[in-house]
Amino acid sequence: MSDLFSVRRALLRSGSALSSASLVLALTLSAVHAADETTPAASETKVAPDATLPELAVDTTLDAETPSTTVLTPDQTGTLRPSADLGALLSDLQGISSGKMGQHASDIVIRGQSQDRLAVINDGAYAFGGCPNRMDPPTSMISEASIDTLTVQRGYQTVTNGAPAPGGSVIVDRQRPTFDTLGATGSIDAGIETNGNLRTGSVNASAGIKEGYLRGFADSGRADSYKDGKGTLVRSGFKSESGGLEAGWNISENTHLSVGAERMESTDVLFAGAGMDGVFDGNTTYRVKGDHQFQDAGPLHSLSFSAYQSQVDHIMDNYSLRTATGMKMVTNSTSNTYGGTASADWQFSGITLTTGMDHRTNTRDAQSRTGMAAGLDPTTISGYTWPDMQISDTGLFAEAKAPVGSATVLTAGARLDRVEADARNADATPQNGTSSARVLYRQYYGSDDVTQEEYNLSGLLRLEHDFGPLSGWASASRAVRTADATERGIARSSGANSWVGNPTLKPEKHYQVETGLSAKRSDWGVTGGVWYDQVEDFITRDTARGQSGVLMSNGASIFRNVDARLAGVDLSGSWQATSALKLNATITYTYGDNTSDDRPLYQIPPLQGTVEAAYTMGDVTFGPRLRWATTQTRVDTSTANGSGLDVQKTSGYGVIDLFATWSPTDAVELRAGVSNLFDHTYASHLNRSNSVDPTMVQVNEAGQSFSVGGKIRF
Repeated sequence: MSDLFSVRRALLRSGSALSSASLVLALTLSAVHAADETTPAASETKVAPDATLPELAVDTTLDAETPSTTVLTPDQTGTLRPSADLGALLSDLQGISSGKMGQHASDIVIRGQSQDRLAVINDGAYAFGGCPNRMDPPTSMISEASIDTLTVQRGYQTVTNGAPAPGGSVIVDRQRPTFDTLGATGSIDAGIETNGNLRTGSVNASAGIKEGYLRGFADSGRADSYKDGKGTLVRSGFKSESGGLEAGWNISENTHLSVGAERMESTDVLFAGAGMDGVFDGNTTYRVKGDHQFQDAGPLHSLSFSAYQSQVDHIMDNYSLRTATGMKMVTNSTSNTYGGTASADWQFSGITLTTGMDHRTNTRDAQSRTGMAAGLDPTTISGYTWPDMQISDTGLFAEAKAPVGSATVLTAGARLDRVEADARNADATPQNGTSSARVLYRQYYGSDDVTQEEYNLSGLLRLEHDFGPLSGWASASRAVRTADATERGIARSSGANSWVGNPTLKPEKHYQVETGLSAKRSDWGVTGGVWYDQVEDFITRDTARGQSGVLMSNGASIFRNVDARLAGVDLSGSWQATSALKLNATITYTYGDNTSDDRPLYQIPPLQGTVEAAYTMGDVTFGPRLRWATTQTRVDTSTANGSGLDVQKTSGYGVIDLFATWSPTDAVELRAGVSNLFDHTYASHLNRSNSVDPTMVQVNEAGQSFSVGGKIRF
């Protein structure tokens, strides 16, 4: 069975601390609530209920195989409505948190893992940000108007997604539109949020005939800085634009080919949580895809391929969008990625087998410049921050799904990755007289071997069983992740503010197990899952204190291997209390330990969850939703004996949002909402320290805000 939720909401993010949980429960369990959600529908396998996505502004199908996988399928237009970018949207799913430096570029965390421990795949293409400080994570470079299917996998769920990402994957897919005769379809969407004057708009349209199609999409976003619950301004304004074109041909009934290109730009992005602002960020992606279905009775069912290239340019400085208080600094960087996948699907004796090969090469290069004195333009090269770091990964994979009896399905997969890494500009010496990257590596780690090669073996086993009244699953996996460009090769020399990568890092080995049960009835459903991840050679960012393998003791940021463990629990439930009223709740807990140093892992979110009630009256849905988190006291805040990457111990909070939608026809939808109803002040535990306003320890979330929006389909 599977849950079919028709989610219609216009919730806006932000919120703050709510003192009384009982007040929230009273609101939730009593009067008016919204989100048009239907009863479970039949499917081939038992699946688990999962958290709904509160900021969708269109009908969606939420189909979760387990709490580890969420699939969101919007309506024909494929429009999703986040606040500022896809990262903001994802952070409202169960098990996903985010940290922010401003309003744009929320950096997501899944199962306590972030950055390159997560895979973000945009219709088969990878794009890695051009900012070492994460001003442009991959989720900030995806046009929401282009999304037809959004899949979130928590943990290592398949070997077919390319280089292993042990924390999870976010996969955006675009479906091929089909037309029997000349026709067109599309949508226009727009909305506004009062706090920060956020304005968003998008258009998505396809036209075609039986032999092919042409599709275009575009997004636009504008925002000023918002105010937190105390009315204090948080520097967080931004501008963003994106658009793309795709053309497809039906070469035959069974053979298809498509080509496409898209461009996304962000400008004037203010970051209260960083020492610089994002002056410009641009990403251009090109892709080609094809597939062929075989109709004969042989075991080969289909062949498919995809190839892509993405080009990211990034500029950040400390003077264009803010007043420089000292020496002017600017960093120009690029991050270029190309790759592709070729795979075959086989079917025989009830077994489905996928085999294939994939490749990905990413090259990141960054130059930092400073002025020779305060007030002077930054023309002197002060560092080759990414010294032309190139990392290539070529993988072979096979994954099979086979029935084991009438009620059990076994999935098994394996992949072998060959990794090559090289800091190709490691010998370049900055103009200000500081050391080259190669010299820095030797000073901090005793090795300057910038050329590395690895062979990494990963795999998984998963068993799913239908117990009748219950369904259950258990899985075990090994995922091996290589060090990324920053961990392996960043080179910034500035005393205690130095930041030096380690080219001899060992790859991480994640050994994960998880299990869970799901119970479904006609009017209620409950799902619970637990997982555990034992990590050998976890790549941790730390401060240089002369630890084993670290030669310097000057407090610089360095990277080294340690052992670690992570674990967590995901619980979710729903109850169709009446024909019109449905209640939903989620709880997620994550635990992380650096076992080598006997201290908590940094940037682990606290126990958190949601409680929501949805009430439907004809074409109108409305209701409240509580977002809550407990205090987080397990932190790594000290640079004397830790990494210092947690800002502080954070307080818990509870925030109420209200939402409502009206759909008078299938072609029209209107929505309204209030976020952070009681205008509380709070910060997510993962938010950066506020480097602009000394009255704020962290970047606070937005205070009370009202929103209106609408969508027209044609």
